[in-house]
Amino acid sequence: MSADNGIYILQTEGPEFRVQHCMAIDNINWDDVNQTYTDDEDIWIKNAREMFANAPLFTDEDKAVLFAHKCSKDYSVLEYGVQPIKIARKF
Repeated sequence: MSADNGIYILQTEGPEFRVQHCMAIDNINWDDVNQTYTDDEDIWIKNAREMFANAPLFTDEDKAVLFAHKCSKDYSVLEYGVQPIKIARKF
């Protein structure tokens, strides 16, 4: 059975970095209206705002990465480990 999870570091304009444990991260690209995956970053940022709403905010990438690796120790299984995601929009 797949865990389908990871610790993700979302980078948005600023730059700002948010760290969150997520499952099914591919849903960040899902367009609910057209019921398909999309390359539209407006949809990505809308979904990211929901998925990372309560994530801690960092303005220093190194601190975000250190925090992400610290968080990863809380999980016995992380199928995708620690991964970056970049969306060129304001959060």
